[in-house]
Amino acid sequence: MTSYTLEPYSENPNAYQMIKKTPNTKNARVGIQYGLTDSELLSLNTNINDLDRRGWSFVEHSPENLKRLTPDTKTGNSQSWKIIVVILNEDGCMKGALRGDDGTIMLMSSLSPECQIDYQYRLIKSKDKEWKICQARMIAPLFFWREIQYRI
Repeated sequence: MTSYTLEPYSENPNAYQMIKKTPNTKNARVGIQYGLTDSELLSLNTNINDLDRRGWSFVEHSPENLKRLTPDTKTGNSQSWKIIVVILNEDGCMKGALRGDDGTIMLMSSLSPECQIDYQYRLIKSKDKEWKICQARMIAPLFFWREIQYRI
């Protein structure tokens, strides 16, 4: 049986990532996160004593932020998306959970032009011409994961 858990990220123990556990693997990090279900996200244990937002704040569910979080890819263009939750760090990194028309959820991180300068990993286009999507798993503060659960 497959299950999911949250574990601290090794390079930043104040940020958490989803880990997929199957009969064959115990610590498979979930990569680009498309097609997640409510039950998978609700199964995550967020009952951890960590309330610090560490420079992150909630931002508006605006059309501009939706464009910044939506990849300009086959999957991103395959359906309409709505924001469940979106947060922004003071350095220009945005993280969001989006719900598609089919009911599934995707988790995206997007970088402002300033934030992209020092980012050394692969980026893909977003629907916003200046912002880019991180092609990586979601690593986010605990309050982000909790807020997703509250809103779904």
